[in-house]
Amino acid sequence: MRKGFTSGAAAAAAARAHARFQMGHGPITHVSITLPDKSTMELPVQCHPHGAMVIKDAGDDPDVTHGAAFWAQVALCEHDSVIHIVGGEGVGVVTRPGLQVPVGEAAINPVPRAMIEANVRAEIGTDRGATVTIRVPEGRRLAAQTFNPRLGIEGGISIIGTTGIVEPMSLQALVEAIHCEIDVQLAEGHPITLVPGKIGEKHLQAQRPAAQTILVSNAFGEALEYLRHRGVRQLTIAGHPGKLAKLAMGFYNTHSSASPQAQDFVAHVLGLAGTYNTVEEICQAHPEAFDPLATRIAERVEKDWGFARVEVLLFDMPGALLSETIGGCTPFIRPT
Repeated sequence: MRKGFTSGAAAAAAARAHARFQMGHGPITHVSITLPDKSTMELPVQCHPHGAMVIKDAGDDPDVTHGAAFWAQVALCEHDSVIHIVGGEGVGVVTRPGLQVPVGEAAINPVPRAMIEANVRAEIGTDRGATVTIRVPEGRRLAAQTFNPRLGIEGGISIIGTTGIVEPMSLQALVEAIHCEIDVQLAEGHPITLVPGKIGEKHLQAQRPAAQTILVSNAFGEALEYLRHRGVRQLTIAGHPGKLAKLAMGFYNTHSSASPQAQDFVAHVLGLAGTYNTVEEICQAHPEAFDPLATRIAERVEKDWGFARVEVLLFDMPGALLSETIGGCTPFIRPT
């Protein structure tokens, strides 16, 4: 599958091209940039007096910024040797603590900042400085399709990437987003709550309107490993038992390609006879029976990852609460 390049690489290429233009060189249709590992990559650019533009190419990765225009404008300064990097239209601003960028600054991560600076410096030398403004005209619209609103990044996208290269269909972007969400929640002092997706989040927040959740999709293993790395000792996991039962089975990548269906396991744990096509079928037939499964999930996650306390909430697809369990304790009393 075809690789692509990151938003950080796109911004660095546009910045280097306009810096070269400002130094009196042209016409410029391609530019070679230096990546964080010191390798180089040549990218096509469009260069104008008011800025240079690179069209983001994410290769075969389903990146929401694929095809977006990344602009950079370089204003040279002969009296200041510092290179200032700022965000313009469509680049988000950080409003919550815990991210790699301080609150109030443009959401241009440290590695892309260093890459932009190094590539501009290669064109303008060491004696002068510059202000580099990065713009993504479609950034505000695209940001609605990313994790940025959940992270408190307002007004546009983030300029990200640690290598400059996008690996197609990788989990890297998802895992980085999960890590960022965890960092924000910890910085703000919120309890950690993991949900696989929007349905689990909606059902949990119907019970606990103030709950702050972290969407992990199928990447429970990566999320739990990072929580352990950060020293977290207790957490909540909420969602549908068809997904979360896989944790009790020892599968922390819950994608269907990496883990089996759970209905037979769930029926066994609940002590149910018969054959069921789906876990949801069990939910509707035996909604009162799910406490043993929630306990099994909590205790398995505690044992495998070393957490002191894991709370598990299970919901059926319409949103009925099936179980609310903390380790071996079951405080949830089902309404009659």
